[in-house]
Amino acid sequence: MGRYYRMSKKVTEDQVKEILRETLELEDVEEAEYEAETQLLKIVTKDNQFAGVMTKVVNICSRIGKGAELSFAKFFIEG
Repeated sequence: MGRYYRMSKKVTEDQVKEILRETLELEDVEEAEYEAETQLLKIVTKDNQFAGVMTKVVNICSRIGKGAELSFAKFFIEG
């Protein structure tokens, strides 16, 4: 299972690439994708380790996205 988070503002394609690169380098992240049209960031973690992962992802998005914030949008269930 994963989660979708909404970005508070639009980010550039280069910012998205860097956010995803850094996010995928985190130890407990299995998958990370960004949907530009909906501004949703999908995160799938190993063993549902969202608390620790999302603390780091929020900081990554804020730094690279020049103050972009994340808010929970919905769950992602693989089917």
